[in-house]
Amino acid sequence: MKAYTLHRLLQSSGFDSRRRIRKGIADGDFSVNGKVITDPNFPVDPEDDIRFQGSRLKLNVESRVYFLLNKPRGVVSTLADPGGRATIKDLIKGIRERVYPVGRLDFHSEGLILLTNDGDLMKKVITPANKVPKQYLVKIRGILSDQDRERLLVKGIHMEGLRIKPLEITPVRRTAKGHSWLTLTITEGRKHVVRKLLRFSGHPVERLRRLSIGNLRLQGIPPGHWREATAQEMDAFIKGLTSGKFPGSADRSPK
Repeated sequence: MKAYTLHRLLQSSGFDSRRRIRKGIADGDFSVNGKVITDPNFPVDPEDDIRFQGSRLKLNVESRVYFLLNKPRGVVSTLADPGGRATIKDLIKGIRERVYPVGRLDFHSEGLILLTNDGDLMKKVITPANKVPKQYLVKIRGILSDQDRERLLVKGIHMEGLRIKPLEITPVRRTAKGHSWLTLTITEGRKHVVRKLLRFSGHPVERLRRLSIGNLRLQGIPPGHWREATAQEMDAFIKGLTSGKFPGSADRSPK
């Protein structure tokens, strides 16, 4: 089974923009192994004889890479910020490949961000239908009652025309000042969704740390540092995207 479609191979190799590639394919400008191809989803390999207007192309496809970053508070989870604030780009200077964050954490939140140059995987992770679970360790004001917890789990809240509910809420510990830590697992990726859920219950969030995305875990990565995801982790993650079942769970201890 071939690993690429014609359109994705050309785009991954930096041949041209997505729009121009699609137009060129539709116009019959590309051939594969001597056959003119007008289907952008035609399966190909980099080793195939791929030609543009009769000239053979040498397509260098960048290897797919995956990194796990522990974003600190006070850092923007984008590669640039018009306001001049620190961004995750300042933290990943040791990564040679051009990678992008899969989803975001807001400026005041911290924790796990997946970075990759794999556009197909990025799309699958952020697609709501794939329901990738994300676990958060959260410090809230006050104590979440059993009644409020059940209301969130059963009814949730309406947000952007949809009903949003956590998959799991587990108390962790209470603080000396009468507040509390809990873990919350949710599949939604909408902006500030965890903060809005808990504010709705009457318990605004004071600290928020993402512990896991699927089976990918924050544990062992110091704030502001990153590591490359292992092949075993990514194999399990990709299988989870397909099956909807992700092995493992995150460390729940507040630090």
